[in-house]
Amino acid sequence: MTKKLWNYLYSILLSIILLLLIGIFLQLNDNNRLNINSNSIIDKNNSIKNSVVKKQDQSTSENHAFFYHNILEKKPDDSWLLNKFLANRKKEEAKAKIAIIIDDMGYQKSIAEQLMELNYPVAIAVLPFLPHSQEVAEMAKENGFTVLLHLPMQPQNSEADPGKGAIFTTMNEEEIKKKIMANIENVPNIVGVNNHMGSKVTEDGHIMSIVLAELRERNLFFVDSMTTSRSVGYKLSKEMGLKTAQRNVFLDNEQDTNYIKKQVMILKDLALESGSAIAIGHPYCNTISVLKEIDSILAAESVEIVRIEDLLE
Repeated sequence: MTKKLWNYLYSILLSIILLLLIGIFLQLNDNNRLNINSNSIIDKNNSIKNSVVKKQDQSTSENHAFFYHNILEKKPDDSWLLNKFLANRKKEEAKAKIAIIIDDMGYQKSIAEQLMELNYPVAIAVLPFLPHSQEVAEMAKENGFTVLLHLPMQPQNSEADPGKGAIFTTMNEEEIKKKIMANIENVPNIVGVNNHMGSKVTEDGHIMSIVLAELRERNLFFVDSMTTSRSVGYKLSKEMGLKTAQRNVFLDNEQDTNYIKKQVMILKDLALESGSAIAIGHPYCNTISVLKEIDSILAAESVEIVRIEDLLE
């Protein structure tokens, strides 16, 4: 009986051990499966995470590339940050607008290069048949500046030479048309015209009607430089349906810095009084120096410097 009992107990014990072994084996298999699934999930998560990070890196790289490109495009002077802020501000708060034309361009390339560094638009009025006329016009176009033909015209002073390509009151209609065509072909990228000298021609309604008809045919606007108070150019342009404007202030009849700054203040006051004003300056060193300063000064007065096209009537 005792032997049978021990055999029975031994069988039970073996069964328990076997069951424990089976349980341990099954538990190990479950853990392996969990680990495999967990690793798969982790791998997938890592893959997704790496993909997101990669995209973020690419986005950051693109942003950096764009940012670096902007820095390279900006001038070494960090003032461009301030100018950008002021540009956004003045668009919202501007009470008046001014446009600036720089006449007599084409003699020197270096002056044009300095103008290209301005943080606001100016119109570049190029004289025809000068050593750098075409190069300056191309440079201005590439930098987003408005290009005008600075059309030479006969002045009242017979001793003053308006230069090659000038229009004279002694010319007939055919001669005037040919002269205008030659000037236009010599200065590329023009969208408008203003007169160089011309105090005699711009007072002559007949001659000006021929000139303006040619400009209208080519869809060019005319800015009257107002070298004489008796000019009919602005009024006649409006009557003939050309887009037009007229000069209000000459910035640098005197090439003195203080005088030029004073003229800028006069320009500002005129703009605030009437809503807009147009100035003409010349490629003098002191003029360029003042122009580099006035953007922030005028912005503080809620005056915005705009393209000449924005002030056409």
